[in-house]
Amino acid sequence: MRAVEIHEYGAARDVLNFNQDAPEPEPAPDEIRIRVHAGAVNNIDCAIRSGYGSEFFKQHGMFELPIIMGRDVSGVVDKVGVDVTQFTIGDEVYASPSNRGCADYVTVKANFVALKPRNLTHLEAASFPYVILTAWAALVDHAGLTAENTAGQKVFLPRGSGGVGTLAIQWMKAWGATVATTCSTKNIELVKSLGADEVFDYTKDGFEGRLQDCDVALDMLGYEMEQPILATLKVKNAARYVSIISPLMPLTVEHGYDKGVEMYEAQLADRKSVQAELGREFAWSFMQPNGSALANIAELIEQEKIKPVIDRVYPMEQLVDAHEYVESRRARGKVVISIVDPG
Repeated sequence: MRAVEIHEYGAARDVLNFNQDAPEPEPAPDEIRIRVHAGAVNNIDCAIRSGYGSEFFKQHGMFELPIIMGRDVSGVVDKVGVDVTQFTIGDEVYASPSNRGCADYVTVKANFVALKPRNLTHLEAASFPYVILTAWAALVDHAGLTAENTAGQKVFLPRGSGGVGTLAIQWMKAWGATVATTCSTKNIELVKSLGADEVFDYTKDGFEGRLQDCDVALDMLGYEMEQPILATLKVKNAARYVSIISPLMPLTVEHGYDKGVEMYEAQLADRKSVQAELGREFAWSFMQPNGSALANIAELIEQEKIKPVIDRVYPMEQLVDAHEYVESRRARGKVVISIVDPG
């Protein structure tokens, strides 16, 4: 089969290799095999390609070189493990595999997969899985938001024009939240069209000192903006700060696995303690595979409460260009990869 691999870490143009003769994977008893029609490129794909978290992943037996790239897929089930009962050959599905998605075939545990939203093409559906699961882990698993309790809460989603942001704005509005976000001048109309109630232009005044009384903040900006984002939250009212950017991977690379994890845990405990004194919760969040989450969001997509936001589509053979475009930080929404020619 065709696949795009890396055999060492580095820049996209230096290490991404198009392999015409990669071995086809076979599903384990609890897995399905998907004939991939489309994939996508996320910031994490570019980071992993560059060596991000390599020490952590090595310790956990994950992502060892050579690696087939790709954390998003939409396609058709073409083989089913002997223990799988919820999917059959021919089902159209979407999922976020642990890499290996930029290939003709990928195997995924069945309970990490969901039926593709029926009103989307494979190219559209492939824009969703990784960002759904990233946002779900943060907003549901850590912040405790549900379809029943979100209405009336104020949720801050900075970087609203990115992949996670464009999904999360629509999702939180569908659940009844008031949504605040940030973006550049050129993307203000986009995030407003997705439902954002308050939009702060980070190229001008920004949100610092102007946004207050949020119940939940999902930090997608990183360490240098942690304190300004925390300052938007209510005090003594169980407000929740969740960041999808943590120091775990950099610490393990810089200090080795054991010391890095120890430092990470100490930093997290310290932040939790400081915020607890203010009546807030603090968490660093990581994407978790979850077929049920994908199925839940698929319902909202089929109700047209969430729509895909796709910046560009590249053929599989141009994955280098796709990675470089994502790394330019200019993408609005997602960058999608066509694996099977839709024509």
